[in-house]
This record gives sequence, structure tokens and C-alpha cells, in this order.
Amino acid sequence: MNEITPRGGLPLDLPRKERDLEAPKFQLALNESDARRPDGQRQGPVRPQSQFFYADPNGAGSNGVGAPGTSGTAHATGTKQVVHTPKGGGGEMVKLKDFKPPGWENAAGNSEACYRLACSGASQTAPAGQSVTGGGGVILYDDKTGLGSEIIKNPAQRFKTDKDASAVALEQIKRHIDDGRAVVAGVSEPANSKIVDGPTKDKPQGKQPVTDHFVAVYGYETDASGKIVGLYAKDNAVGGTADIHFVVGADGSITKPQDTSRTDYIKNEYQLSEVKFHQGFGYTGKLQPTNDDGKNMVW
Repeated sequence: MNEITPRGGLPLDLPRKERDLEAPKFQLALNESDARRPDGQRQGPVRPQSQFFYADPNGAGSNGVGAPGTSGTAHATGTKQVVHTPKGGGGEMVKLKDFKPPGWENAAGNSEACYRLACSGASQTAPAGQSVTGGGGVILYDDKTGLGSEIIKNPAQRFKTDKDASAVALEQIKRHIDDGRAVVAGVSEPANSKIVDGPTKDKPQGKQPVTDHFVAVYGYETDASGKIVGLYAKDNAVGGTADIHFVVGADGSITKPQDTSRTDYIKNEYQLSEVKFHQGFGYTGKLQPTNDDGKNMVW
């Protein structure tokens, strides 16, 4: 039997990092995505996506959620009800109720589709005017991203997921979902050999060499111990969106397996590469993952 959890007013001492778009000295220049359309064509530049910041801690807080079945005060218009569905053998599926983000648009001039659509979907779950990418974020791949890095020399490969960065991503996703909010997340496709916007001699640090596509995460799955073992997302790569499921590996990797039953874009294997946080939901936890360059993976 499904239980719908009202969002209560319990403060959570979770957020740590706040995005600072005006402090380039804190920024490793992976700061914009030139994302690719689901049909494989390059898109125009999307909104700035600053990454690998040396960000200062902030004191941002938020409202949490009581345990399933408890009472609480609902948030302002925008946030969704949270549905807890028990699984056989223990654990549960936790999803936003009635989350229906936009799917792929075939109209001409659709130059920023996947990122814009993911943001549009997540915006349906936040109070009006509140940014769904303004609270910073976390990058999950820890490889160097300069001209000599392995991920640039051979982009058609699985990257190594940083386990602490993955833990930050899962903690933050749970926090957003429990508060009735969907999350914008980037994915890499290991089979894709194209570089979205990698380094050049003139721009040795590049912009975004890993993320190929964006989805909206709207749920998570736990085992009997309460550990998150899966994520649910809406994929805008098709009209009307499609449900996809990510599996959390023991090594921290978060992967949607290849779906050989499909012939469209969603057949591809996805590897979660980044997660963006809502305004006021920056991370203030104790984990401080760094990449192979020693740079902060949380901004």
C-alpha cells in the first residue's frame, strides 16, 4: 500500500557548498556544457554549468520530511507529494507523485533541448522563481580533464566514479526527493566517442568532456537497510519522456544499463556524471571529494 509523505518543517544540516559564479579564481574551467542533442547532433551552448569549484562553505538550510505516515506542513506551490511504496523483502521505492516533465521537442530551432527540458521538468517541483541549478552541484568522475588525460584521449569508455562524490550525489538526491523536488542530472554514454567540448591547445582545460545528456531524477530505491540502491529518472530524449532506472554499484558507480529492447536514444548505457542542486540546497556535509588534479568535486 502506498504512503504519501507530507513535507514537514524539520531543518536538515546537510548542505555545504554554494555555487559562486562570480569567483573565477575558485573555478577550474570546466564551466559550461555544450550539450548534445539526443539524435547525436551538437547543440548550442546551454546555461553556464560551473564545475570543480573551490567553494566556501555556506549556511544554507532547508526543510526536510518526516517519516512516512507522519504529519507536516506542505511546502509552497511547486513541490510534489512524495509516495513511499514498500518492496517485497524490505526497502522501498520513493517517488514524486504526478511528476510529468516535458519530453523531446521536434520543433525547429531546438538548440538547447535536453538540458533545458530537464531544467523545465525540475522547475515544476520548486516554488516559482527558485533556481533548480543555483545551489551548486557535484561531479562524479575523478579523472583529470586536460589534454593528456585518459578520458580525453579515449572518451568512449566508462569513467571511474569517485565513491565520496557518489555518496554526496545520493545524499543530495534523497534530500531533494524527500522535500518533493526533482533533480537535474547529467549522464555520460560510455559507447559515445564524441567529446562534447573537450580541451584544445587554445583552451587546454576545455569545458565539458564527459556529460552527453541531461535527465530529471525524481525518485530513489532503498534496500532493507535503508541504503539507496537505485534511482528513477524521466528521460526527455523521447516525446512524453520515458522512465529509466539507475543501479548504484558497490564502487559508487550509478549506471543505467543498456536497454536492447529499445531502438531509440534511450537504448544507450548511461553513467551518472553530475548532479545539480536547487537554490538553498547546497551541500554542507563532511565529505570533500577531490579529483585527480586535487580539485574539489563539489561546488
